[in-house]
Amino acid sequence: MVADDTVKIVHVLSACLFLGNVVVSGTWAALAEKTGKYEVIAFSNRMVLITDLLFTLTGALLVVYTGSLMAERYGGAGSQSWIAWSYGLFALSGLIWALVLVPIQLRQRVLLKRDKAITTEYLKLSRIWQVSGAIATVIPLPIFYLMITKIK
Repeated sequence: MVADDTVKIVHVLSACLFLGNVVVSGTWAALAEKTGKYEVIAFSNRMVLITDLLFTLTGALLVVYTGSLMAERYGGAGSQSWIAWSYGLFALSGLIWALVLVPIQLRQRVLLKRDKAITTEYLKLSRIWQVSGAIATVIPLPIFYLMITKIK
């Protein structure tokens, strides 16, 4: 029982770490860009990349690991629709992060270093990043409902 409780606590804390950093990163980037100042935006871009690796990725990996441990109690990932939906939603959010958000952040970093200014290309990428990031943030929210209610 203690092990189950520990896994559950780590799972919930990891979900908070993941989602909290996603929300803070998007807010931080938007507020930095609102200043229009190269130095602030460049700093924000660098910090978002670092905190994504430290907090978003760590939180996501721990959520998946602890979630899979707990899913075994219910017969595995495919045995309950709420677990399958949770995996699917989390995977979709992760794909957006890995295939859209991180590549844009890295491209923006290159632009910032190369141009030493905020260019129209940077701002175009930023709009795509903000919209994609908002979608990737909203997608996992139903997972909280599914985990709490355990809908069949």
